[in-house]
Amino acid sequence: MTAPTTIHDPHRPGEGMVTFRVTGQGVDDLTYAVQAPGDSGNEEQVTRPELPWFVVTDARGVGAMPMLTLTLDGPDAYAECEILTDGAPAVRGTVHGPAATAVFMARAAAS
Repeated sequence: MTAPTTIHDPHRPGEGMVTFRVTGQGVDDLTYAVQAPGDSGNEEQVTRPELPWFVVTDARGVGAMPMLTLTLDGPDAYAECEILTDGAPAVRGTVHGPAATAVFMARAAAS
């Protein structure tokens, strides 16, 4: 396993933004969204993302919760995942395994 890569994040704290970051190898697909619990339809899916991968998006609405789901594929597959809200780390985790699936959720982002 290699050390996580630092990714330049153009996000500035205090703007009601969420940053999702993923590094590693063997990520088959990932889905991310920032929405209120019970809402659906705003998810974005990325198939076989080029790693390292990140995206910065708006925290949409009151109670909007950042969510990242990913699925691995391959015997040496692993991923380091991080969700930042308003520039501050909210969730960080690691997943590994040939067919692992993981879900990461953070508390509601400030809006």
